[in-house]
Amino acid sequence: MDTNLSLSERYVTAVARSVPAADRDEISAELRASIADQLDGRVEAGQAPEAAEYAVVAELGDPIAYAASLSGRPLLLIGPRYYTAWLRLLRLLLLMVVPTATLATGLVHAIGGGDTGAVIGAMIPVLITSTVHVGFWTTLAFAALERAGKVGDIGLDWTPDKLPRRAIPTARLADFAGTAVLFAILIGSVVWDRTIGWGQDHVRLLSADLWPGTMIVWFALLALGLAVEVTVVVRGRWNVPLALANTAIALVALIGAIALVWQDRVLDHDLMAHMRAASTPTTDVVQIVNIVLTVVLAGILVGLVMDLSRKLGLARAV
Repeated sequence: MDTNLSLSERYVTAVARSVPAADRDEISAELRASIADQLDGRVEAGQAPEAAEYAVVAELGDPIAYAASLSGRPLLLIGPRYYTAWLRLLRLLLLMVVPTATLATGLVHAIGGGDTGAVIGAMIPVLITSTVHVGFWTTLAFAALERAGKVGDIGLDWTPDKLPRRAIPTARLADFAGTAVLFAILIGSVVWDRTIGWGQDHVRLLSADLWPGTMIVWFALLALGLAVEVTVVVRGRWNVPLALANTAIALVALIGAIALVWQDRVLDHDLMAHMRAASTPTTDVVQIVNIVLTVVLAGILVGLVMDLSRKLGLARAV
C-alpha cells in the first residue's frame, strides 16, 4: 500500500500530531474542508492545482503554530516567529546530547572500575545538568536571535517542503524506540559483564582486553547509529545518505566483531581456557564457538543488506 500523501494531507497529519487527541478527528476534518475550499477557489481562478495546493499550505504556516492557535495555546516563550524553530531544535538536542552525555559518564566510571551504584550515581547528576544546560543555552540563543536577526538568515524558516512526505510517523517512532531499547540492553549487558559478571560465580564472558579502547569505539558506533535514527525521526523520513550511513556504521561494527572473534580477542581468557581444556583431538570447542558466533554475525549482516534495500526504497519514494 502506498503511504505517500498529498501536500495538504501531510499538513493535516502534522497539525493533528500537535493537537489534543480528543479534538484530533474534528480538527482534521475541518482543516481538510478549509484547505479544499481554498484550493477549489484558486483552481477556479486559473491557478495550477499543484501550485494552488502549495500556496494554500504555505499561507497556513507552520503546523505547530497553527495547531497552537486552534487549541488556544499561545507561543510566547520565545515569540511566535521563532517558537517552532526553537522547539524543533530543543527536541533534537535533548534526544541527542542528554543521553550521549549521560551514557558517556556512566561508561567512563564503568571503565574505571566503579560498581553499579557508583555508575548510576554519577549518571543522574549529568542527566539533570545536561538537560538544564541544553534548555537554557538553546533558549538564550533564540532569545538573542529574537532581537538581532531574521529566521531566514539561519535557514530555520518553515516551508511546506519541510513536511514529512510519508504517513508513517508512528512506525518511524516505533523503530527508533525499538532501536533505543536494543542499544540500552546491549550497553547495559556489556557494562554488567565488566562490573559484576553473571551468576553466583560472577563469570565474565567478554575479554578484559576489550577495555577501554575497543569498547569506546563500539560505544561510539552505537551512539552514531542512534544519532542517525534520531535524525530520521526528526526529518520524518529516510534519505539515501542516512540509509548508507546507518548501514556503514553497522557494517564496521559487525565486520570488526567477526575479525576480533577469529583473533580470539572477544571472549574472556578464563572462559577460553575452559573451552580449550574441554577440547579433544577431534573437537575444537573454541573453533566451534567461533564458527557459531560468525554465523550469527553473518546472519545479521545479511539482514542489514536487506534492510538497506528497504530504506533506500523509502528514500526513493519521497
